Amino acid sequence: MAKVQRLSAKKELAVKQGQDHRLLVLLFFAALILAAGWHTPALDTQPSAYSLVAGRLIRNKDSSAGQGIQLAAEMPCADIPPELAAFFNLSLPVNRADQAALMRLPGIGPKLAESIITYRKEQGGIAGPDDLLKVKGIGPKRSARLLPLLCFDNAQSSFNNAQ
Repeated sequence: MAKVQRLSAKKELAVKQGQDHRLLVLLFFAALILAAGWHTPALDTQPSAYSLVAGRLIRNKDSSAGQGIQLAAEMPCADIPPELAAFFNLSLPVNRADQAALMRLPGIGPKLAESIITYRKEQGGIAGPDDLLKVKGIGPKRSARLLPLLCFDNAQSSFNNAQ
C-alpha cells in the first residue's frame, strides 16, 4: 500500500514539474494522422468500365447519349453485366462470366470454374440446369445451391458475344 502511495506521489510531482508528456504525445499522433490524410497517394487511376448517369448505368467503352442499363432484379439475364452481378445482388449470367466471377460463387474454386469455362467452350454454352449438371464437379446438391445465384441466357448467342 505504501509503495502505491509513493508511486502516486511521484506521478503528481512529475505532473507538477511538467514532465508528463502524454498530452504532447497525443497531439503529435493527432498531427501525424491529419498529415497522412492530406497526403494520401492517388487512388487507382484506371477508369471504370461503367458510369452512373441520370440513374442509368452506362458502359463507358460504347456509351452514347440515351443508352444505358437500368439495373433491376427482374431484368433479363442477357442484360446483366457479369462484372456487376454480385455487387448489385443479381443473378450471374453463367455463359458470360469469367473465372474470377465464377469463383465468387459459394463452393466454386479455380478448378471448378475452369471446368465450367471448358464445358461452355466445348458445348457452346450452358442452356439451363440440365447442362449445369453435365459439368464435371457439379452434382445435384451443388447445382441446387448454385441455381438461385445463376441465370441462363441464350447460350449460343451469349457465348459468341463473350468471345
